[in-house]
Amino acid sequence: MLYLIFIIVFIISLPFFIAFWFYFTRKNSNLNINLKQIIQTNQDNIKNISIEFELENKGDFHSIILDCQAYLLPPINHNKKIIYNQKDFYFDTIILKKNKKESFWVNLQLPKHQNIQTLAINVCYYDLKPIRYLYKEFNLNKLDSLILNNSNNQDNQDNQNTQSGQNYHHSQSFEMFKYEILKKTEDIFCLKTPIITHYDTKDYLISLISMALVNFVKDFNVFDFTQFNKKVLICIAESLVAIIQGRAKSVFQILPSEFSQIFNHYFDQDSSLSSPYALDLVIKDIGFLRFYISLYMGIIGKILGIRGLFYVFAGRKAAAVDDAGGTIRPYDKFVVLAPEKPTEFANEIKKNLVNSITQNQNLNFHNLDKLFEIYVVDSNDLGKVDILGGTNQNYNNLVIEKLKTNPQGNDDQQTPIVFILTD
Repeated sequence: MLYLIFIIVFIISLPFFIAFWFYFTRKNSNLNINLKQIIQTNQDNIKNISIEFELENKGDFHSIILDCQAYLLPPINHNKKIIYNQKDFYFDTIILKKNKKESFWVNLQLPKHQNIQTLAINVCYYDLKPIRYLYKEFNLNKLDSLILNNSNNQDNQDNQNTQSGQNYHHSQSFEMFKYEILKKTEDIFCLKTPIITHYDTKDYLISLISMALVNFVKDFNVFDFTQFNKKVLICIAESLVAIIQGRAKSVFQILPSEFSQIFNHYFDQDSSLSSPYALDLVIKDIGFLRFYISLYMGIIGKILGIRGLFYVFAGRKAAAVDDAGGTIRPYDKFVVLAPEKPTEFANEIKKNLVNSITQNQNLNFHNLDKLFEIYVVDSNDLGKVDILGGTNQNYNNLVIEKLKTNPQGNDDQQTPIVFILTD
């Protein structure tokens, strides 16, 4: 009897044993910082120093780099800028794959007579393990051989500033804009929007789509409102829907549980669930019991050679989560969950969109809903497209085919809404 109880307990606890095995044996990232070059110029009474650093991942797992800070030791009065993206001073989250390198610049401006002794770099990152810091000090007094130039020539200064990223530009104007419609192909149009945050509401999204849709019809002369000879399939990125629903949380606000820090070792680095932060929110979202059963089924599936059983049982909420670095800034430092009830959301958007267009454009007829359909979609650069919810399944295959090129983009395109024109 005791033997039977032991066997049952062992079988039930099998995922825990496997998780602990992976926890202690799986190799993680191995992050290192190297100083590559120093560019120093003098202008009047100001000394400009630009220092290029290189982050290198020598490990076997990717490293998610959230931020980087630089400190002068001992502290002195100076201006400091850290530049990575060549556009502005926001440090975009870096997903540094194994055996890959990324460079960033630290630009210092200080009085000409002032010398600096030590520059400390502090990198905030995580991988299979939660957030930690890589701190390294560089004694600049011993690095004279790395100084590439020391010139008072203004032309040379401008050239060096451009190399080091000081001569940056903004990807968009600070002036507020409502939207912009970008034509990708004859039947695919992207709606470029302001950055939509968790402080915005569904009503804001509806008003934005309403104005854009009416002007889209007029500006591109795609069809007559009264004829209905064509239809617009409006595809909304699932991350945008989730953000509006308040289902995005900063990794700095998440305290991953012990379960999350152990079970995330099951998943490979291409899965967001390999992050203890994403996995923690997913477990809370679907419940630990469902997660554990799904994990068990995933193990059985691997034994039988059946892939994806975990996600079959865990559902879309586990499959559609985005870890840090997977969404547009500032949500590149957030975990974005799958949207809640996407089909109901699409139906609600369509109903309110009809009312908005009717009220604001004085189009008083009863079959305006024949003009468009709404879809909540998840697409990526690998050509994978999933429809999480929609108002008309008859067009699902067409939507999947048109979005395989990922016109919505995953970076800073700010085009989370796509209009697909069809007969």
